[in-house]
Amino acid sequence: MNKYVLVISVVLLFSCQQEKMPTSEDMQEALKAVVVGETNAYMEKDYQKWASYWDHSGDVLRLDVSKAGFAQTRGWDKSGGNLESFFKENPEPITSTFVNSNYLIFYDVNLAWVAFDQTWTSQSGEETVAKATITLVKKANDWKIISYTAIQYEEEDQNVDTLGRE
Repeated sequence: MNKYVLVISVVLLFSCQQEKMPTSEDMQEALKAVVVGETNAYMEKDYQKWASYWDHSGDVLRLDVSKAGFAQTRGWDKSGGNLESFFKENPEPITSTFVNSNYLIFYDVNLAWVAFDQTWTSQSGEETVAKATITLVKKANDWKIISYTAIQYEEEDQNVDTLGRE
């Protein structure tokens, strides 16, 4: 009888243990991997892979500010869903390289926010710099991008006081 009680106790002990929570470093690396993976898939012009990083709801928000102007789109159909035809019409991979740095990451169980600097270098050596922020939500145990903001700037203007008023 004692043998059965021992076996049942051991089974209960192991079945009640909670799943190991990822460390802060593991979580930050996982979020960085989503950010970098999404950019790589875009550069490869692999629509299915790129789209897999995104939430596909009407809540998706994308904001881009560059020398070319300002663009803001809301909803997957407008911000990402229409890129499939663009990738098909322009299938050549992007040959520039990029480096992300200065990450600032906040996260909770189902929501994460990642800010970083992104430097692009063209094949000719021309550099473009941007500040980027990505908001992610956890859906079906995977992190999905729901909001993306990229603001290109001139390197010499990186310390501009955008909160100051004259």
